Amino acid sequence: MEQPMNLKVWRVRPLFGFLKSFLASKGNMAATIKTMLFSILILVINMLTGVLTARYLGPTGRGEQTAMVLWSQFLAFSLTLGIPSALIYNVTKNPKDAAKLYTTALWMGLAAGAMAAGIGVLTLPVWLKSHSHGVVSFAQWSMLLVPLMVFSQINNAVMQVRGEYKQYNRLRFLVPCCTLALLIVLIAAGRMSPTTTALAYLLPSVPFYIGNTIRLLGLYKVAFQDAYASFKRLITYGMGSYGNDLMGNVSYYIDQIVIVGLLKPAELGLYAVAVSLARIVNVFSTSIIVVLFPKASGLPKEEAVALTFRVFRIGTTIALLASAIIMLIAPYVFTLFYGAEFKEALGVFRLLLLEVSISGGTMVLAQAFMALGKPKVVTILQGIGLLMVIPMLIVLVPRWGLIGAGYAMLSSVLLRFAFILLNVRYTLKMAIPSLLVTKDDIRWLYRTVKAYAARKQNVMPLG
Repeated sequence: MEQPMNLKVWRVRPLFGFLKSFLASKGNMAATIKTMLFSILILVINMLTGVLTARYLGPTGRGEQTAMVLWSQFLAFSLTLGIPSALIYNVTKNPKDAAKLYTTALWMGLAAGAMAAGIGVLTLPVWLKSHSHGVVSFAQWSMLLVPLMVFSQINNAVMQVRGEYKQYNRLRFLVPCCTLALLIVLIAAGRMSPTTTALAYLLPSVPFYIGNTIRLLGLYKVAFQDAYASFKRLITYGMGSYGNDLMGNVSYYIDQIVIVGLLKPAELGLYAVAVSLARIVNVFSTSIIVVLFPKASGLPKEEAVALTFRVFRIGTTIALLASAIIMLIAPYVFTLFYGAEFKEALGVFRLLLLEVSISGGTMVLAQAFMALGKPKVVTILQGIGLLMVIPMLIVLVPRWGLIGAGYAMLSSVLLRFAFILLNVRYTLKMAIPSLLVTKDDIRWLYRTVKAYAARKQNVMPLG
């Protein structure tokens, strides 16, 4: 009995050693997997904070808290002017100009953030006219944080270019962890309210955003030379990709915005649960995009497209397999966590899972155009999605209810997927590579993993 146990330990230890070295490496695959793992952890923490605020504040309090924090985040992400994408593209192409480009990007971010804050202060009383004066006033004061939120997007772009995925993931993880910790303290102290929970969501990010900006300025130093040339390079690419950023942010919420007036409150609640759970699958595409865009930006056209399609095939296959498994266990999950009454959302949930998987794959393919300096194609792609989904929701939801919303979302993403493939053929003037995972993809994946294993064996001490 002793020998098999030692044999088992002998086999397990190298496995753990390999996993440790793999996750500690700086390769693209390891970075993608680590980013995905962190995304899943963050998703779990966000679900916990959402459950706590909903349970202790109730529907009305939760709505007030959402109104207090939503607009600063929405406006910050909506008025980036495409600066983060422009920074990734230009620094990858011209690494020696990184200091000048980063300094100029910060000044541009400060101006964009101030503009967004001004818009918020002036328009929030109109947008939130159904809420109390206290809610509106808090939301206006939260606009002070908008420039910092814009800085965070610029800093994220720089960390991606530098390959600092450890710092990038750590920051993403620490902010919601601090929010969760503050909520637990508020619950223990009996001080849960819309205002205190809104502060718990907003304030933890401030020291992290400021500290990271100071750290990166220390690495790059402040460089004012050729500021106008840097501005011109950033704004030229940025405005081309800005429509993509803006419409991507709007499209994230557009379905819920439109169907508010089309569904009964109970149906709207079912849809909200379905869409939030379906977006779990987003972790595959978002994690891939974070690593893929900077990597592909430094490649020739043929190599960038080949890499993008290979990553698309592998990532989308994994996402679809995960969706299939989730579909099978969904009836039990809905009953266990939400109750039997939420089973009505199963039909639309399954359609939304497919929509999210295909949408993620479409955005992965779009990175080829971003990397090749054609962001306007991606902007048009997002615009088509918005133009198609709004009328389809208005037509299908009154007729078929929840399931109509699912069909509208799925039809829209299929059109966007077809559009991106047509642009590969006619804008990039290339044959469309295979969309199905191939044996070569599996071999490439195997070789990549094997390379890490071989590197681990080479550095292991003898004896």
